[in-house]
Amino acid sequence: MDHQAIEKIEALVHAAQIGNPGTFEPTMLVPKGYELQSLERFMDMPTRFRGAFATSSIEDYGNYVNAENEARVFVNVDAMRAKAFFDLGNPGLPGHGDHTASLSLEKTSAFEACLSANGSSFAQKELAHWIEDWQHCITGIDSNGQELDSKKLANAVRKIEIKATSERSHEDGDWNTKRTGMDALDATVGDSTPDIIRFHCLPYEGLSYRTFEMRVSILTDDTKPRLKLRIVGLETAKEEMAKEFKLVLEGELDENTTLLLGSFSR
Repeated sequence: MDHQAIEKIEALVHAAQIGNPGTFEPTMLVPKGYELQSLERFMDMPTRFRGAFATSSIEDYGNYVNAENEARVFVNVDAMRAKAFFDLGNPGLPGHGDHTASLSLEKTSAFEACLSANGSSFAQKELAHWIEDWQHCITGIDSNGQELDSKKLANAVRKIEIKATSERSHEDGDWNTKRTGMDALDATVGDSTPDIIRFHCLPYEGLSYRTFEMRVSILTDDTKPRLKLRIVGLETAKEEMAKEFKLVLEGELDENTTLLLGSFSR
């Protein structure tokens, strides 16, 4: 009998002498490195339920959480996310915490387009095309306070013209010469210019529709105008949507669910 065979026999004898390592799951020691191996995968059923459910639907999230006997849901309103744990247990009898359900709201394509336009500057044709692409979400107001539909708003953007004016003065003295100059660029479109773009959309599935007002600024640093958009009160709107998220989620969950603001990790 060679040396390797003798070592394998000795390993099997040692493993048999150690016996049950004392875990709740059926395990045994195997000779290779004496590693603790779980036999759960060979059983008809697992020893406990594990799983991680994830969705972007508030309704489906509520249906899943409500189907469990007990849940603790941690809500991160800044990130528009929530995570439920069904087996955390308590300090006296802790659980593994490996059965979870996660909710992460996704921005709609319309809201993404609105946010992408915020702070961006457009050439006239670019902005007109953007308005036409999202015409079902857009209305506007001109500088005279008149309401504009998306078609009139796009036409007003295309008709913006730049007018340049110059003023020069020159003075010669016996001991000096003075020259002054001033150039001015003025953007006009008839009697008015586009002032506000109203973008009406559903920001997240499950929340309510909102109207975002975008201030239009005309940049006249060149002979061709560029138009810059800025959402008015964006931070306030985000805070309102976060509060609405928590309220809608509360309405979807049963009374036996504990809802907490914040996040949990272990």
